Amino acid sequence: MAFSSGTSKWRHFKFIEGKESLFVYIGIGLAYVLLMLLSTFVFIGFQDKITLEMKFSSEKSFNSIYMALTDGSDRAQTVMNEEKVSAIGLYSATGRGITVYGEAPETLPMSQLALTRQVTGDSTTGIYTYDGETKTIEYFRLSRLNTMLNIGTLYYGTGLSSQRISEVPEIIYVKFDGSGYFAALFQTRVIAIITVIVISFLAVLVLNIYNANRRYRMALTRHENLASLGSAARTLTHEIKNPLGAMTIQMALLHKILPAEYKEDLDVMDKEIERITNLTNRVSEFMKDPLGNPEKIDMIPFITEITTLFNQEINVDSAGLKTAFVMFDPGRARSVFENLIKNATESASGRIADVEVQIRKKGRKQVQILVLDNGDGLPKGSQDNLFDPFYTTKAKGSGIGLAISRQFVTARHGSLTLRNRPEGGTAVEVLIPSAEYEEEVEVEGAEAFE
Repeated sequence: MAFSSGTSKWRHFKFIEGKESLFVYIGIGLAYVLLMLLSTFVFIGFQDKITLEMKFSSEKSFNSIYMALTDGSDRAQTVMNEEKVSAIGLYSATGRGITVYGEAPETLPMSQLALTRQVTGDSTTGIYTYDGETKTIEYFRLSRLNTMLNIGTLYYGTGLSSQRISEVPEIIYVKFDGSGYFAALFQTRVIAIITVIVISFLAVLVLNIYNANRRYRMALTRHENLASLGSAARTLTHEIKNPLGAMTIQMALLHKILPAEYKEDLDVMDKEIERITNLTNRVSEFMKDPLGNPEKIDMIPFITEITTLFNQEINVDSAGLKTAFVMFDPGRARSVFENLIKNATESASGRIADVEVQIRKKGRKQVQILVLDNGDGLPKGSQDNLFDPFYTTKAKGSGIGLAISRQFVTARHGSLTLRNRPEGGTAVEVLIPSAEYEEEVEVEGAEAFE
């Protein structure tokens, strides 16, 4: 009961953690979206503010020059230079120039103004065209007042005819230096991009902090659960071994005194007693010091020897490697790879699974051992529980083998992972620091200490 309680608590904790993670991820996602929307609104607001300031400045410049024209073209030119305006003009409703000054065009594209009026429904809405290369802005709109300057003929190119002076001005036009507007717009966009980057960075940072804290809490809970499980397991295995010893003795006696007709029933009882004995031994093994006494082992002949214990051919592929040395306790290494290869041979329902062991080196730091099969693969939703003690997907499994294997591998600063193969079956990857790399680290550490 202690085992079941400890495992169920761990699963309940993971269930709660999963729900909490979902809410946290949703919360962070919503906060991220809201901050991005707020930043977008602020950016649009600043952009509108800059545009409005530019429009106000263009209207102000036009009015200043408009008034200066009454004092003559020299005064108007002076004001244009001060306002950084290169052209102004008054145009008829057809877009033909009436009074133009500076670089103003002789006619205006009225189709653009008509389209803007149709879209906005505002007859006073102006049109701005931007030239990014020259950093100039052209602005024209309908005049609010049909006013005519009594200043004579102003010049555009070779000059305008006097007949145009008699036409009623309907449209005003101004062309001015927009470098300040472009600079302000560029700065606003840079700030917007930086804001997006900062918000994204903060979101990722918060997620990383949360995930790190979650992993720490899960590890702490796992360790507490294992400690509680270990205490219960020691007591339980001790209590089980005593009656098992007595039962084994009594079974040996029954084999001697009972007739041969009871042999089949006695064999069944022997197998069940042996199964319980093996389980208690595995539990005791799980509680042992996982490190043991590491020795230098060449994994190529070591695993090749283990494969001979099975009643099927298992290919060991070392890809031309001559040696693959690791530091590992031989008994614990045998327990790990016997269990992994045994699981692979039993991975197919109703048939014999093809099993292959690949031994590679990942750089000079690690030795990689892959146990591959073409069995049924990992059941959906089982990945989170595979290393839980007493969790199993096999009808006759105890669920302790993978937990022991990972504990032994982790003690050697390695890793053990399982995944489904795209072509079907399961791939088990074991990574262990190479003996050569560990020796180099020890030598470097000793030299640094000296």
